Amino acid sequence: MSKYIGIDLGSKTIGLATSEGLIANPGPTIRFEEWNFDEGIDKFNDYLKNQNPEKIIIGYPKNMDGSIGERAEMVDFFVEGFLLSQDKYDEKDIIRVDERRTTKMARSIMIEAGVRRDKQKQKKDSLAAQLILEQYLNSVK
Repeated sequence: MSKYIGIDLGSKTIGLATSEGLIANPGPTIRFEEWNFDEGIDKFNDYLKNQNPEKIIIGYPKNMDGSIGERAEMVDFFVEGFLLSQDKYDEKDIIRVDERRTTKMARSIMIEAGVRRDKQKQKKDSLAAQLILEQYLNSVK
């Protein structure tokens, strides 16, 4: 069975989710100094050593009109740095998924579930990664 890693990239966090089938599970959140993607990439590579996914699914936050904006360019920058940092994965192993509104959806889910506000901040990135990964898994069923 194929293993996938889902990513929700922020300016100082990488929310992670995993799947070895049709169900996505939230994972940890990697934290790094704001805008220091080299540090984030190093920590992500350390995380991947124990995971060995076939594909990496990353949220690609397009603008509401479908155009590529600053946040999507940030994802492209991260992906480029990641691909240069190792030799196992290449561009065909990275799948960008339009992730408009996933962070808002994650917050809504946590509010409905009664998650306290202080815990929401800790969990929103990995839950957003889970939603991104689920969106991909649903598209390939």
